Amino acid sequence: MSKFFWHWRSGSEQKMILNTLQKYQMWRALDHFVGGKSPARRYEAKRHQLMPSLDLSKKPVKPIPVRRDISDAEFIEQYVRRAQPVVLKGRASEWPCVQEWSMDWLRDNYGEDKVDIFDPLDSTSNRVNNNVEVTTLSTVLDAMEKGDVSKYSRFNRLLYDHPDLVDHFDWQWLRRMRSPWSSGRTFQVFIGGKGTRTSLHCAGEHNLFTQVHGRKHWYFVEPRADIWLRPPVTRTPYFYSLFNPEKPDFDSHPGMAVTQVWECTLESGDVLFNPPFWWHQVHNVTPSIGVGFRWFDLIDNLKSSPMGTALTLLATNPPIWTATKHRANFAAIFKRMKSQP
Repeated sequence: MSKFFWHWRSGSEQKMILNTLQKYQMWRALDHFVGGKSPARRYEAKRHQLMPSLDLSKKPVKPIPVRRDISDAEFIEQYVRRAQPVVLKGRASEWPCVQEWSMDWLRDNYGEDKVDIFDPLDSTSNRVNNNVEVTTLSTVLDAMEKGDVSKYSRFNRLLYDHPDLVDHFDWQWLRRMRSPWSSGRTFQVFIGGKGTRTSLHCAGEHNLFTQVHGRKHWYFVEPRADIWLRPPVTRTPYFYSLFNPEKPDFDSHPGMAVTQVWECTLESGDVLFNPPFWWHQVHNVTPSIGVGFRWFDLIDNLKSSPMGTALTLLATNPPIWTATKHRANFAAIFKRMKSQP
């Protein structure tokens, strides 16, 4: 159970808090399945009921652990199996992608590639943004040079359109970090200029994120804090919050004032492990190229967030099998989402 409830609590108080949390999740699930005003009112009431139970000591932002020269076995045991984020400092510094890739390299070799521009997370409302703009990579790079933050190439298909580029990564190491019972091996490329960002969100996949070029700042919040993040019910396999760790509004999200937030800044050659259902917000400090390698592990997901796993598997906007079918083309997934399910 979350530490921000447990300080100096008697057994009866702990039982009451646990019972209230369970009812909150029950009403949240009911809202996901049937909608209507009653479930939403009920889980909002459970959230307010827990507010007096908070440990009201202010939590400063803490750094994500940084490890160098960690063995594969220790990384898997201490971080992957325990769903704890960590930065593997310099793990990819000798990979060809880090040695060769740059904005000029992208322009010279792949500037005419078609790319989809979209921001699925509307950080100003409870709606899903499913608008997709089709342009070229060179147009994105031109906009970056001009400081245009609207052109952020998320989930770029570069490694699928040019599969030979997979050899620029230590593919064998990435594959070994997955458990034998995992599913999916998805590469996702992110190309953005200084100041581009993605709002707070989470999803049910492991992610080994390689910072290929530039610097990228991350904020993290653990999965069990979602009660304070107030994620809107969209019935999608992905979740987001209007809370902004960079500019926190504790009036609208009072529970976040006492919730631990973590952060790290990735530099070229770093690899970040982002566990399933950990909330994260990303800000490109400089022009940046990053590549995520994602996979799904049901056992690890259930350990990290049983409710998040259930809502993901039972998503209807679109259904999880549709999202899985198009996992290498996120634009196709978001085109199928309804803005208000």
